[in-house]
Amino acid sequence: MVQDNIFFKDEGNAWLRRNKTALDSNALADWPCHLIDLYEDKSSIHSVIELGASNGYRLNKIRKLLPPGCRCVGVDASFEAIDDGKKKYRELDLYTGVLSDIPLREEFDLVIVNFVLSWIDRRTLTKSIAEIDRLTKDNGLLLIGDFLPDYQQRRRYHHRTDEKVFTYKQDYAKTFEAFGTYRELARTTFNHDERKNDYMITPSPSSERGCCVILQKSLEGFYPEV
Repeated sequence: MVQDNIFFKDEGNAWLRRNKTALDSNALADWPCHLIDLYEDKSSIHSVIELGASNGYRLNKIRKLLPPGCRCVGVDASFEAIDDGKKKYRELDLYTGVLSDIPLREEFDLVIVNFVLSWIDRRTLTKSIAEIDRLTKDNGLLLIGDFLPDYQQRRRYHHRTDEKVFTYKQDYAKTFEAFGTYRELARTTFNHDERKNDYMITPSPSSERGCCVILQKSLEGFYPEV
């Protein structure tokens, strides 16, 4: 079975059940929220979508950082997460879907993909990346959070020993920069396994290192005429 389908079928729901009580807590640092809070030109953001939004807990926090009336959309593979989010966060538009086939045709000023790409089956990775690019407006922002080991690697997912499920760890922001249409605006690294309630930057072992990156997209601006 394609790994994406495992999350769509039941593992997305199982993840929510394991983590639900911690999602709404402000006890842990949230690097996507922190970087967006630091972004100077928030007035230019009128629409945002989070892919892998769970029940919308982070998206609801980000909504409060952005201009009033900003359209906030979330997509997640878990039916239970989307159902829970629709009850809790009425201001959000939440949809069920997988990254390789997003059920929306519009573009957004800000696209957030936080610790999602590492779960994507390698057979659907390029399609998932194309979907992310499709959703990101020209001159819009793409925020990617994920693992950042010294070299790309995969690790067995210990919650599903019945299936061959992996996390694939690599620098996904560099994948988008390789297109020539994305440039990095900001990057921070942190220890993913030692979650804290502050934003102190500390050294992390390769296998535990995470990063959060803001990229800007431009279809022509990064191509100087020569």
